[in-house]
Amino acid sequence: VSLFLSLAVNLLYAGVNVLSWALYRSMWFVVLAVYYAILSVMRFLLVRYIHRHSLGEDRHGELQRARLCSCILLLLNFVLTGAVMMILFVDKGFAYHGLLIYAMAAYTFYITTHAIISLMKYRKYHSPVMTTSKIIALSAALVSMLALETAMFSQFGGDMAQESQQLMIALTGAGVSAVVIVLSVFMIVKTSHEIKEIENNGREESF
Repeated sequence: VSLFLSLAVNLLYAGVNVLSWALYRSMWFVVLAVYYAILSVMRFLLVRYIHRHSLGEDRHGELQRARLCSCILLLLNFVLTGAVMMILFVDKGFAYHGLLIYAMAAYTFYITTHAIISLMKYRKYHSPVMTTSKIIALSAALVSMLALETAMFSQFGGDMAQESQQLMIALTGAGVSAVVIVLSVFMIVKTSHEIKEIENNGREESF
């Protein structure tokens, strides 16, 4: 249920960003739409696995699926880097209109808090698929936080120097990117190590 709901939210969010691009013509919405579309693909891979297998039924297959999604998430970091560069030097970000920015702020803080709690909560299941799903959720929440910061500067940062705004966005973008890289590399190393152990044990048993 958790995976299906997360997939639906990601697809909805990608669609909202496509609609926002059509309305406001900001390339930042295109980048966000691509980012969340790729996250949706990863979630679909996890949902498809869970649809065919129960958690713990095929540990080797679960590890392989988790490693694949972690590799995609690591590569997706280049999209995030490109988005930050776009904000700093090309598109200058965007602004939510009217009271929408307050709703987005509340939503962003909620999903970030929920993603962190869920990541800690689901660790007790020792499921690579569920852990990877929660890492994806945290990555999406952090990108939403970066988008919110950009919108805040656009709407309320008139008295703040442009250089200071760029520095803050660059630092936040670097921080988000670093977290995504660390989590992705951690999962890749951990799953690869366990996959190797399982395969080695299988060879020993065959002899």
